[in-house]
Amino acid sequence: MNAKSLSFILLLVIAPVFVGAEDLDADKASHKETAVLDVEFGTLTAMSMSPNGDLLASDAENKVIKVISSDHKVDKEFELSFGPEAIDVGADGLIYCGGQGELAVLDRRGKVLRSASIPKDAASETSRKRGRRSASRGIRVSGIAVSDKDVFVTFGSGWSLRSKAKLYRFDKDLKNPVMLAEGLRGCCQRCDISVRDGYLYLAENSAHRVVKYDRDGNVLGKWGTKSRDDIKGFGSCCNPMNICFAGEKGVIYTSESGMARVKKHSLDGRFIELVGYVGTKRFERASHQAASCSNIAIAASQDGRSVYVMDYTANRIRLLERK
Repeated sequence: MNAKSLSFILLLVIAPVFVGAEDLDADKASHKETAVLDVEFGTLTAMSMSPNGDLLASDAENKVIKVISSDHKVDKEFELSFGPEAIDVGADGLIYCGGQGELAVLDRRGKVLRSASIPKDAASETSRKRGRRSASRGIRVSGIAVSDKDVFVTFGSGWSLRSKAKLYRFDKDLKNPVMLAEGLRGCCQRCDISVRDGYLYLAENSAHRVVKYDRDGNVLGKWGTKSRDDIKGFGSCCNPMNICFAGEKGVIYTSESGMARVKKHSLDGRFIELVGYVGTKRFERASHQAASCSNIAIAASQDGRSVYVMDYTANRIRLLERK
């Protein structure tokens, strides 16, 4: 058995161990799981909330983006030439996505307006030595975040805890890439990002922290601690895995794989509340599967009453609603 296979098995074995170790009961959470959306995916990879309240979800296997309306029905499907792994929607409604070595921007009707290949230096040195084609295949588009001026993208390479990510800034036409940071610690090629008020927030999960950047890549702050016992800390091996914003000011949501836990913080890292759990035996409709995956992407409604959580293993979206 090679090191890659062993690392993957260890992650699957270790992750569920922490599911029963939550320090707060579900009845103390602000939200409760109420539904599993009846939407099928080949491989569910990412989610984003649009300004009009639609939920967009990417399906890498079928190479589509599904637009899910407020009644949780698929309203539209946008076809792509590649399997999307990351997605974000700008304030103007334009959709930015990336995967399999490519980036693209779509209009509200799903028409591809522009596309671009990933930067040559986004790959690790080892991958680049194997050639351009091999390098592109060895990179995951870990996250996309759109501001009013820029498009930020993280690219991950490597495997397991040895994975490293690079952060880039593009213009809105996906041109003029500038590398802002490298060597970021994102397990399994994942390093999620989100934008608020022109500032970029990055979930450096293997370091158990959230990092705040300005548009030039200057670090403005870091917060987060590793803890399996304190609700204020991030548990398991690599968390927070994913982050997102809603319409609430001064609030950021985090999700933790292995813990199957969603929390709310202030932008400077102060713990506000436990939002809830998914994929644990605490909820009749849930299973253990969501807790053991390495990606637990989240999207929240503008008022924060509804929080959508990706169950990557089961290829489903679970809904947490405010009690």
